[in-house]
Amino acid sequence: MKWVSKLLLLTVFCSASVLHAQQSKENLKFGQIKPSDFEPTVYDVDSSASAVYLFNNGKSSYVGNNDGFFSVVYEQHTRIRFMNKNGFGAAIVTIPVYISKDYQMKLISLEASTFNMENGRVVETKLDKSALYTEVNHDETIYKFTFPNVKEGSIAEFQIKLNLPSYYFMPDWDFQKSYPVLYSSYEVNVPYFFNYAIVKKGIQDYVLDTAIDFRQQYYIHDKRNGGSVAGNTIAVSTQAAKHIWAMKNVPAFHNQPYITSADNYVSGIEFQLSEIRMPEEDVEKVAQSWNKESEQLLNNPDFGLELKYDNTWLKDDIQTATANATNNLEKVQGIFTFVRNNYSCINHTSRLLSQPLKKVVQTRNGNVADINMVLTAMLKQAGLEAYPVILSTRYHEKVLRDYPVMHKFNYVITRVVVDDVNYYLDASRKYVGFNQLPEYCYNGFAREINDKDPILLRFDADSLKEYGMDMVMVKPDFTNHTLSLSVNKTFGNIESQNARGVIMSTSLDAYMQQLQKQYNIPVQLTDVHADNLKELDEPLKLQYTAALNLDGDKDIIYLNPMLSDRIVENPFTAQQRIYPIEMPYCPNQTYIFEMEVPEGYVVDELPKSARVQLNGNDGSFEYIIVNKNNHIQMRCRLLMNKANFSPEDYSTLRDFYAFIVQKESEQIVLKKNKTFPKP
Repeated sequence: MKWVSKLLLLTVFCSASVLHAQQSKENLKFGQIKPSDFEPTVYDVDSSASAVYLFNNGKSSYVGNNDGFFSVVYEQHTRIRFMNKNGFGAAIVTIPVYISKDYQMKLISLEASTFNMENGRVVETKLDKSALYTEVNHDETIYKFTFPNVKEGSIAEFQIKLNLPSYYFMPDWDFQKSYPVLYSSYEVNVPYFFNYAIVKKGIQDYVLDTAIDFRQQYYIHDKRNGGSVAGNTIAVSTQAAKHIWAMKNVPAFHNQPYITSADNYVSGIEFQLSEIRMPEEDVEKVAQSWNKESEQLLNNPDFGLELKYDNTWLKDDIQTATANATNNLEKVQGIFTFVRNNYSCINHTSRLLSQPLKKVVQTRNGNVADINMVLTAMLKQAGLEAYPVILSTRYHEKVLRDYPVMHKFNYVITRVVVDDVNYYLDASRKYVGFNQLPEYCYNGFAREINDKDPILLRFDADSLKEYGMDMVMVKPDFTNHTLSLSVNKTFGNIESQNARGVIMSTSLDAYMQQLQKQYNIPVQLTDVHADNLKELDEPLKLQYTAALNLDGDKDIIYLNPMLSDRIVENPFTAQQRIYPIEMPYCPNQTYIFEMEVPEGYVVDELPKSARVQLNGNDGSFEYIIVNKNNHIQMRCRLLMNKANFSPEDYSTLRDFYAFIVQKESEQIVLKKNKTFPKP
C-alpha cells in the first residue's frame, strides 16, 4: 500500500485527552474461583434462572500484522453458574470461525474449565483438547465443546482469542443471552485510521458507556515479498480510541408471540466501518451512499453484473414463456409463471448469486437470489423495465432506513413496471401467485438496485391485508340423529399459499385431516372439493360437508356456533411486555353461521351480540347473533387495521383478545320442547 512508506516518516504528535474509565471489578483472571462464589442459591436478577452468566467480557483490538497492514484480535472471557439441570444447555459452547479464500480467521487459543466444591475446596476439571471438535459448513468452521464434569451448582468458564486477518470487520457483541447476565462488558480499541458507525440495539441501560483517547504504537511487518522481519518492520505511533460499554443484571431474552427476529431486540452493539483515514491520502468512504452501493452491486459478478450483458441465450425460454401474450402485462405474467414453475429454490436466504446465471438456467435450480435474478434478466431481455430488490425477511433482522449495512439483507425479489404500475414478484416459491409475496418479506425497508436512483421501498405487515370467509350452514337430520353441515371456506392470499403448500406436497386428504382437528367437536369431513387449487393468482376455496351427532334423547343440547377457526387461547398471556407486537399481517376474517333449530327443541339461551373497538380504529371485533322463528343466524368478524403495536398498546391488545376468546367460547343452548308431541 502506498501509505506504508509514508508511515516510516510519520510521527503523530497529539495531545491525547484521556478520560479515565471505571475499571470493572468483575474483570477477573481465569481460574480465580473462591468457595464463596458457590454460596448463592439464587440471584436477584432472576431467582428462577436455571443458569446465570456471572460475567461475559469481550475485547477487540487492532494490531499490526505480517501483511503490511492491520488485523483485529478478539478476546472473550465468560463465566457461567449452573443452578440446576435445566440450565445444562449453557454448557455447550460454539465458536464460529469464518474461512474463505480471502479471509482466514484463526483460533489462537482456547482455555475452558469446570469448577466444583468437593470436601470444602474448589476442584478444577480442565477441558481435554481432544473433546474439542469441529463442524465445517461451506466457509464456516464451528468449534464446539461441552464443559466437563458439570453438576448442579457448578461454575464453568472459558477464554478464547481469535485473529481476524482483515481490518475491515469489528466483531459485534451481545450483552443479553438466553440466561440472565450479572455483568457484561465490551472493550474496543481502534486507531485513528479507522472510523466506525456504531449501532446500539435493545432496551437495557448501560452502566458504562465511555470513550478514551490515548496514544498507541503499532508494529506492522511485511513478509509478503520474503523480506526479513527486522528489515520490514514499521513502528506506527498514532492516536487511538478505547470504547468501553457495560451492562449489569441483564435479564434473559425470551422469544415472545408475534415478534420478528430476536436480533432486532437482544441488547447488543454492532459496528460498520465507515471511513479509512490514511496519512496524506484522501478519506476512503467505506460505508457508501446507496447510490455508490447500488453501483457496486450492479458491477458485482455475484449480483448484478450479468444483468448488463446481452443475454441472448435466454431468448428461447422467453419465447416459450410469452407465446400466448398479447401485451406487456401478459408477457410479465408468462415469464414469471415460467420461472416459478420450472425452477427449484434450494435456499431461501441469500442476497448473492451462488453461481453464474447461465448455470442456474442449465440446472433449473439455485438460491432465491439466483432464481429471481434469472427472472429479472428474462424480463429485461424481453424489453421490460425490471430491477432486483434486496430486503431482509422477518426472521432475519430489520434493515436500517438509509444506512447500507449489507449483511442485514438476505433476500432478493424483482420489481417490474408495466404502464406505470409496479409489480413485485418472487418466483422462488412454488405456491405464490403473481404480484404476491410470502408473508416473511413484509419486514420494513427494502432497496431497489438500479443505476440511477436506488429507490427506498417499504413492505410493512400493516399493509398486508388478509381476507378470509367461512360460511357454515347447519340443518337437522332427525332420521339419522345428526346435524348436517355444509361449509364454504375462502382463504386469504397468505392462507392460500400455506394451504397449497401442504396440499401439493402431501394431498388434499392430508390437509383435510389437519382441518378436521380445528373443530370443537368430533366430526368427519366429507364431499371435499377444492377450487383454484392450481390457479395461484386466485384465493383457494374449499367446499365440504360434515355430520354432527345429535342425541335425540337429550333434553338439553349445547352447541358452539364457532365450529372451527375459533381463537381458543389468548396469544398474549404475560402481564407486561417490553417488546413491540409484530403480527405477520392484518386479518379480516368473517365467519357466518346459519342453523335451523331441530324440530322438538327451542332456543333456551343464546350468546349476546357484541361489538368491540381496539384503540379507536386499530381493529374491531363483532359478534352478531339472532334467532328468528327458530332460525339462528350468526356473523363473527375480526378486523385488524394494523399489524404492528408498541409495548404501550399491549394491555389493551391483551384485553381485546381475551374478550374474543371468551366470546367465541360461548354456546347456544337448545332445550327440548316438552309440549312437542313425540313421534
